[in-house]
Amino acid sequence: MTVIAEKVLSAKNSAHDPPKTIVVMGIDGAGKSTAIATLVQELRSEQIPARRLANAAGRRWLNNFSQSSNIQIPRRFQDLIETTLRVLNVARNTFMTAQTPGLTVMDRHLYCQLVLRHLRGHKPGALLQWLAQKSTEQTTVVLLDIDPFLAYERINARAEDEEPLGYLQEARTEYRRLAQLHDWLVLDASVPTTQLVDQLRMIAGK
Repeated sequence: MTVIAEKVLSAKNSAHDPPKTIVVMGIDGAGKSTAIATLVQELRSEQIPARRLANAAGRRWLNNFSQSSNIQIPRRFQDLIETTLRVLNVARNTFMTAQTPGLTVMDRHLYCQLVLRHLRGHKPGALLQWLAQKSTEQTTVVLLDIDPFLAYERINARAEDEEPLGYLQEARTEYRRLAQLHDWLVLDASVPTTQLVDQLRMIAGK
């Protein structure tokens, strides 16, 4: 049995209740949105209340705007916009989760902004680090880990945006460091979506 399987089964068989909120993170191309959407749809088809809530920061929109308008947005200003949007989305979605029954699966979180700051060479910021830690204390955090080369191929295949391979490699390294530091569950995102969803269901106790 793999380490991840042992950790998942240990969590499932523990005295704790199944998680009300699962946070899913990972580099672009890991299949986060696809896996979450499939999981939620599957649960709802079985009359199990579940929802996907996205903690977006608008990075893709800002990058596309910069390219199409030929206006270079200063990195510090871009980070300010992204961080503000991400914090507001996390706060709103956390409130919504507390008010509604069933499972909430969050797509991305504040740690994603910390990864971006790291890659841009910016300081993480004590407040953002504190908010990231506090806002995930009552959640189960899952990292979808994938080879950056495969993620790069997936991104190019969907033809919706672009990500440099070097960026994906550095982002993966930082996500894996955070996962080890905070003891997140790590799933192999290169497996078929059905298998990945089965593992997420096991984590959710569904």
